[in-house]
Amino acid sequence: MKTVKTFATLLFWLLICQLPGLPGATAVSRNLDWYRALNFPPFTPPDAVFGLAWPLLYGLLGIGAFLVFRNLSTKPAQCALLPFWIQLTLNACWTPLFFGLHLPGTALALLAAMVLQALWLAESFWRANRAAGVLLIPYILWLLYAGYLNAGVWLLNR
Repeated sequence: MKTVKTFATLLFWLLICQLPGLPGATAVSRNLDWYRALNFPPFTPPDAVFGLAWPLLYGLLGIGAFLVFRNLSTKPAQCALLPFWIQLTLNACWTPLFFGLHLPGTALALLAAMVLQALWLAESFWRANRAAGVLLIPYILWLLYAGYLNAGVWLLNR
């Protein structure tokens, strides 16, 4: 019975962490012509890379959340709640800003805030569960790379 509960809890956190991708899915699909007409910086990956990277990164975030919040009775886990929800909210806002509203400069400012906030989240996760903190390293690195790409698009298309 404990295994079923553990699996259900893990599945819950994995699904919660996929939610930021939902608001952007429609914005991306409706604006692919606009996106493909943009000038891109060097080292821009094929579109398929984004479709693979984000679910994997959200998965790592979900596993980290599971590791942290299964001990929600501890102060470090409780302190990680706020940065966790803020990160998911910021992440959910980026794609509609960039794709839906065609505001790469505003999206870049949001992405800078996301990087800083992700560092806060990683530190909070680290205090609650070191493995959870480590799981956020690829997410932060990807955010930095996404920042490079976003900045390049903004600068090359002004």
